[in-house]
Amino acid sequence: MDADTFDIAGLYRSEQQRLRLLVSRLVGSRPIAEDLIHQTFVKLLLAIEGGSIRNCPAYLTVTARNLALNHLRDLKRHGEVAVSDAEFQAIPDQQPSAEMTALYRCELRRVLQAVASLPPKRREVFVLNKFEGMTYDEIAARLAVSRNTVISHIVIALADLDRKIGRN
Repeated sequence: MDADTFDIAGLYRSEQQRLRLLVSRLVGSRPIAEDLIHQTFVKLLLAIEGGSIRNCPAYLTVTARNLALNHLRDLKRHGEVAVSDAEFQAIPDQQPSAEMTALYRCELRRVLQAVASLPPKRREVFVLNKFEGMTYDEIAARLAVSRNTVISHIVIALADLDRKIGRN
């Protein structure tokens, strides 16, 4: 299977409702489910490039479920904890140090450069969705393209950025 000729939009159309239902039931939040489904399709594209996928629907199901379970584990691990006033006062300042601020700025520059290097239409769709908060339908109407085209651009942009930034 070749990532360049692969019909990601068609697969998204056929699988997203089933995956959304599965993931929403697990995490209890539709917006979080949408994010996890995007991550699932990014992982699929990366796996296709590696040539290791034979059954896309099965891969999507297992990956989406695993991402949802990881999300739930993270929530449990980072859950809220009640503390007394004295304990609260003893918590160190959470402001980043000058070194961390410099590292964050460097990382932000890398991300912005990676976004800037996306093809123009893909970059525009990505920025409208992720930075300006527009929905797929709003972007589709604004750019006079189909909702599936918007979804395809976002999924491929996320995969491109994942490769360029080298996120683990």
